[in-house]
Amino acid sequence: MGDRNQSGARSGALTRRRALAAAAAVALPVSAFAQTQPRIARIGVIHWEGPEATFRMDEVRKTMAGAGYREGVNVVFEWRWAAGSRARAAEAAAELERLGVSLIYAHTTPTAHAVKDVVKRTPVVLTVSDALATGIVTNLTRPGGLLTGVMTFGPDLVSKRLEILHEAVPKLTRVGFLASSIDPNAETFIRETMTAGSRLSIDVVPVRVRGPDGFAAALDQMVDGRVQAVIIQTLFMASSRRFIEPALGRGLPSIGDQPQFAEHGALVSFGPDRPYLFERAAAQIDRILKGANPGDIPVEGPTKFWLAVNQKTARTLGLTLPPSLLIRADEVIE
Repeated sequence: MGDRNQSGARSGALTRRRALAAAAAVALPVSAFAQTQPRIARIGVIHWEGPEATFRMDEVRKTMAGAGYREGVNVVFEWRWAAGSRARAAEAAAELERLGVSLIYAHTTPTAHAVKDVVKRTPVVLTVSDALATGIVTNLTRPGGLLTGVMTFGPDLVSKRLEILHEAVPKLTRVGFLASSIDPNAETFIRETMTAGSRLSIDVVPVRVRGPDGFAAALDQMVDGRVQAVIIQTLFMASSRRFIEPALGRGLPSIGDQPQFAEHGALVSFGPDRPYLFERAAAQIDRILKGANPGDIPVEGPTKFWLAVNQKTARTLGLTLPPSLLIRADEVIE
């Protein structure tokens, strides 16, 4: 009987030890897992466009994934759309700062200015045309403050873009420029395009609009002004099809600086390689999240460029693109 009692006691103790061991086996991995989980970065993303530009989400996700960030694993994005409104961009920046995001990633010059005017403590990475021309920063090497980013150097490329358009439309003597009336960089684009046009004996007719709602009137004005082709400012990329298709209906070829313009029906596009710029922006974001001061990170510019031509559009317009242009093209849309 005593042996059975001792055996029962040993059995009870063993059961308790096993229960405690089992609890520890459950508890320890959970604790260890919590300790080894990467810190989740919370990034606010502000786009100038509206919800029609949701493809931008995929661009950002892909870019950040290349830098080692996986949505829901070690990064969470807070998406905001300015829908062409600087006031909305400013409201979004203020809201994101109140939410305590780790960093704000802002696209386009108007967005950059709105964010710069509002944020007080949140690091910002920008994608803009020219950070110097409109005073976003005063020094590219050491921007100082809370800002850094990448530039497309848009104004510096307008001369080459006009030359390519002239090559695609050999008898070009008068070109329209669809410009934003609310983008501080627009006047720089127009001025540089006019300077390039004077060298090529091409008159440049700027038409300024606030957004897509002004496209129809702008096209009428250009047709009345007897333009033979149109340059479309980058800011209108997401909605560019709403201008390009009616322009084609009136026999007007167009050019933009991103491949999406050619995909939307523009005759040609030429500009910086956007994926490369996004990669550089992701590298800057990564450095800041790891403790770097954005003001010490140089603002970077493009080193790669992309030329796309649309053969389908050329056929629609009755144009034959020169072999020299087709050979140089990085992308030919049939």
